[in-house]
Amino acid sequence: MKVFILLILVVISYFLMRMYYRRNWKKHLEVSLQFSQETAHEGEWVSLEEVVTNNKAMPLPALKVKFQMSRFIVIENSDMKNVTDHYYRNDLFSIGGYKKVIRRLPLMATKRGPYRIDGVQVVASDFFFSKQYAYMPETPTELLVTPLNYEIGTGDLPFRTMWGEVVSKLKLYEDYSAFAGLRDYQPGDPIQRINWKASARSGDWQVNYYDTTMDKRLHIVLHAERGPMPHEDDMREELLRLGVSFASSALGIGQSVSMECNVSGSDGGTPLMISEGSSMGHLTSIEIGLAKIDYETIFDAKRMKQAMREKMELGDGNDFSAEEENPNTSVLYVTYSLRPEFEKRVCARVRMGAPCCLVIIGDKLPELPAELNGCTALWKPRNQ
Repeated sequence: MKVFILLILVVISYFLMRMYYRRNWKKHLEVSLQFSQETAHEGEWVSLEEVVTNNKAMPLPALKVKFQMSRFIVIENSDMKNVTDHYYRNDLFSIGGYKKVIRRLPLMATKRGPYRIDGVQVVASDFFFSKQYAYMPETPTELLVTPLNYEIGTGDLPFRTMWGEVVSKLKLYEDYSAFAGLRDYQPGDPIQRINWKASARSGDWQVNYYDTTMDKRLHIVLHAERGPMPHEDDMREELLRLGVSFASSALGIGQSVSMECNVSGSDGGTPLMISEGSSMGHLTSIEIGLAKIDYETIFDAKRMKQAMREKMELGDGNDFSAEEENPNTSVLYVTYSLRPEFEKRVCARVRMGAPCCLVIIGDKLPELPAELNGCTALWKPRNQ
């Protein structure tokens, strides 16, 4: 009889505890996933923080946090050979009452673009491991991976080729704030240049002369083409990497940089156009803009001009179409496929005698018009 009563009490206790667990396991439970930073470069290691907080006395003996990530995210010390479209993660926690557990998962994104942690699910087993309960918390977790910055130095090719060509064609102006010295008067020198005190001392006419300076503006044109072509995806990504790399190098030597790309930006409806800026903070804007590039829409020359006009009519940004008409702005063209339409655009700039350079991504240079031979550099992809 006592055994029977004891058995009944055990059964009642079992169901009461299950009922209590079912009603209370989720109360004051917080689960969050957060990247250690909002942006990262391709190939840069960051960490994903899993934070589980149990703000109640009841312990949670077996709590699973499940989620999925892109296959382009590599997790340190994980076997990901059989990963297809997504990588599925299942982490087990055992957490006592009023406890907080933080786990940091080192990972690296191998490809540019925005990443989200999707399908987050929290699954808990009761005290007897007889039943599971689940819910899906709202954990908006995003990481924006920007194109790799090669940190091209001024002595590296093709940067050296490009910069030598650009600087040699820049028009030089005298900077009246940079006094350089005196020289003898020459016919045609304006009277304002005469240094009266020096002339009186020497007995000959002396004029001031100044150091030269140049217009330090660079407009970068990234041009993509519709395929198909070998290694097309790699070429398109290398195009964006060069956009970041050249912008970074130019800003580093004090140039003001603007950029256009004939591919849809984050809004998906217009090509990417980044107005002029000269601070290193401007590089962040360029990196973020290129990180959000969507190759779903590639604009031809006619649609690019229309998009530029619309941007000007809205009062948003500078007149990008005027950049190539300004002989004092250096223009850098970057492409992986020199089609006739784009070739004409570059040739028109060269005929102006204005500073420009064409960088072609590939294994070898295509056959070029004679006028482009002196201002074209080859860039062999580094990440194929």
